[in-house]
Amino acid sequence: MDLSKFKHSYPGEVKFSDVDSFGVVHNIQYLYWIEWARTQYLFDIGMPKTTDFFSKKFPLMTVHSRIDYFNSARFTDEYNVKTRVAFVKHSSIGFENVVNFKNGQNIAKCEGVLVYVNAETKKVERLPDVLRRLIKQFEGDNCKFLES
Repeated sequence: MDLSKFKHSYPGEVKFSDVDSFGVVHNIQYLYWIEWARTQYLFDIGMPKTTDFFSKKFPLMTVHSRIDYFNSARFTDEYNVKTRVAFVKHSSIGFENVVNFKNGQNIAKCEGVLVYVNAETKKVERLPDVLRRLIKQFEGDNCKFLES
């Protein structure tokens, strides 16, 4: 992944509850960090930060995740989760994330696809134009917009 394309970064610190019996961050925790970084990305580009926004007004559901691990993080380690949108299709958003230590060493990378679901009908629908516009404004030419 070309790190120069990542404009959004969300910092964190490994909590005691993140580590397993071996003293390293449990593999599932990275997906939680990435999910929060994606949510923060959407807030930071201009989506409303309300309690029911993603559950009732603008449901985005994860339909695919792929993660590769390179290093182990431990309790109190500081990290960043870098986030970008690589593509936007009819109803889906392709996210890429890189988790790294503060010194830049990579911990993990992830690719995920989220789809927009109509809150009333529970059916997958075209992503609303407001989100398309905000992603385009933030990502510029680093994001491919594909209708399929």
